Amino acid sequence: MPDAPARVVNRQLGALLTAEAISMLGSRITFVAIPWLVLTTQDSALLAGLAGLAEMLPYVLAGLLGGPIVDRVGPRPTAVAADTASVLAVAGIPLLGYYEGVSLGALMALIALAGALRGFGDAAKRALLPRTIAAAGLSTERGTALYDGVCRASTLLGLPLAGLLVATFGPERVLLFDAFSFVISALIIVSMVRVGRADAAAVAECEQQGYAAALQDGFRYVRSDRLIVGVMSMLFVTNMFDQAFATVFVPVWVRDGPHGPAALGVIGTAFGLGAVAGNILYTMLAPRLPRRRTLAICFFLGGPAQLLALALTDRVWMVLTVAAVSGALMSTVNPILMTAVYRRIPTRLHGRVISVLIAVSWAGIPFGGVVGGWTTDLLGLRNAALAAAIGYLLVTMAPFLFPAWRELDEHQPREARQAIAAV
Repeated sequence: MPDAPARVVNRQLGALLTAEAISMLGSRITFVAIPWLVLTTQDSALLAGLAGLAEMLPYVLAGLLGGPIVDRVGPRPTAVAADTASVLAVAGIPLLGYYEGVSLGALMALIALAGALRGFGDAAKRALLPRTIAAAGLSTERGTALYDGVCRASTLLGLPLAGLLVATFGPERVLLFDAFSFVISALIIVSMVRVGRADAAAVAECEQQGYAAALQDGFRYVRSDRLIVGVMSMLFVTNMFDQAFATVFVPVWVRDGPHGPAALGVIGTAFGLGAVAGNILYTMLAPRLPRRRTLAICFFLGGPAQLLALALTDRVWMVLTVAAVSGALMSTVNPILMTAVYRRIPTRLHGRVISVLIAVSWAGIPFGGVVGGWTTDLLGLRNAALAAAIGYLLVTMAPFLFPAWRELDEHQPREARQAIAAV
């Protein structure tokens, strides 16, 4: 029977995962509601993509610039502060919408503020996760798999719920749900999670160096690690294609079909079902699977599959089947990459390095909606989706080709003495 301290630290991990599940559920709903709001009011796929840009570009920049602050203040208090501020920003979007004559620019500005705060909070929570996993006494593989399972389950529930709520209440009212989710997330973290205060070494280092030098440390460490550079480069491109798929290709498919807005979450539901099933299976089999080969095969097959389905068929059942299979394959990607990254970064650098990694990996997302909207308006949905699928296939060949990816299979990752000395 586990002793009391063990139960306490396990409750902390459960609390963090619960807070993330609630926050992600709200964010998934917003992910559907905002593009649909712009698409239906402006009747433009390009403007729907610009709404995604307005949210995701500040998200990336805030996450990047917030790294030294996360290390100095601590990931736990930073996450709580960001979630609390996000309540006001997200709730302000529908409140602003009630006033007639409000410009599209004002709405985009508020969307940008909400994106910036969410990026700041997500960077803090990513730095909080490995500490909470370690306190719970779990392996990094098991902890990251649990975290990814929470993400997948939130997507599974959030996307169809978003379609239903948008169809029933309209996108403006639905955004209030996301604001409320940030309230719950902040309360859970502040009351139940005890790890994640500022690391003494990180505080001393940041105070001595100053903000700019501390931020440069994150970039310097990342540049010294070939595997992290490879991960960032591949995710930059694939995230751009995924964003085009989710914020432009799927809404256009729904708009041009007979299903109505409730169908916005249908593909996401199928993907989520496959991902949850795949996550459960991967959690059981992970210790026996070669990481690099598993990642390479699953990413290469699962990543572009949904894009190809939209490009090559009109049959809804086939699109949904492909989405489910794609979800199962892609459920292996995040746990493998997160495990490799967390093992390679010293605790005192978590905020700075993880913020750089997230920022670069997600930097393609702000442009994904714009590129997807532009190519859709120019080429049509089928040709735009096919071009994105081809690009996805080319990029996901990297783990098969480049030697740096072999380090994924190292159970004891290489010592980062050179990188730490450079810092």
